[in-house]
Amino acid sequence: MNDTNSLVGGLSKLNRIEKLVSMTANAVVIAGIFVAVFQLYQVKRTEKAQNAINAINQTRSSDFLKAYANLKTAYNSKKVEDNTSLVDNLNYVMNTYDHIALLYINDLADRCLIRNATYSVIKEISPICDAMSYPMEYRKNFDRVLVLMEKEACE
Repeated sequence: MNDTNSLVGGLSKLNRIEKLVSMTANAVVIAGIFVAVFQLYQVKRTEKAQNAINAINQTRSSDFLKAYANLKTAYNSKKVEDNTSLVDNLNYVMNTYDHIALLYINDLADRCLIRNATYSVIKEISPICDAMSYPMEYRKNFDRVLVLMEKEACE
């Protein structure tokens, strides 16, 4: 009879240890899920930051800066006549900003990075577009991003 009691007592201890190991394993799995979700969030944030940096870099290229300087000079001197060079410059600048606008609108890039780096210039381009009669249908994303940036609270 003693052997039976010790056998039952041993099984009881084994059951408790098994339950403890099972609970620990479940806790480790849950912690692993939280770590995976956090890492996924970090990867997404990093990807958005990289997309913003790549987009902003387009506005720092020498070709872009030349096109923008030509537009601004012509606008400030009130000589925004419809010459091919200025139209090409405006198209180049607006295509660059349209790309940035799509990233911003679709939340594919860090909005604050983009806003902080481009908002002031985007505001300056709008009257140049008006002066050169840039078609409204080509400005849809540009105008939308301008409105969204005005509402964005970035540091």
